[in-house]
Amino acid sequence: MWGDLLMKRIIILTLFIIILFSPIIAHAHGAKIEYNANMSYELLAKYDSGEPMANAQIIVYAPDDPATPWTKGAADENGRYSFVPDFSKKGMWTIQARYAGHGANINIEIGEEASLAGSTGYTWLQKLIMAASVVWGMIGTALFYTRRKN
Repeated sequence: MWGDLLMKRIIILTLFIIILFSPIIAHAHGAKIEYNANMSYELLAKYDSGEPMANAQIIVYAPDDPATPWTKGAADENGRYSFVPDFSKKGMWTIQARYAGHGANINIEIGEEASLAGSTGYTWLQKLIMAASVVWGMIGTALFYTRRKN
């Protein structure tokens, strides 16, 4: 009887030690994604008939100074124009397209949700908390199986 109980405890302790030191021995492959957003806005200027506003003048106004153009440019022959806003200037950006007396305005909201850079994966603090949780779980499991039964 005592031999069986001692054998169970030795097996549990051995498994505990193996599991405890296995992160040091094992070389697992995790995954991580990093990104840098180079977010540009592509505009398509058209007349009411659907014909593109070829070579239309494009004026972009930033939210911090709506009276002074932030940038100017011209649409291509298909009425397309793209620009990359300054994402540090949060708020409503206004874009105007004009050609031969015709034109249109559009407002684009650039807010807090636009992220320029980031990554997935875990920080060292998150890894430490996960490791501590695993060790705590193993200790609890070992104590559960080694308890005395009344």
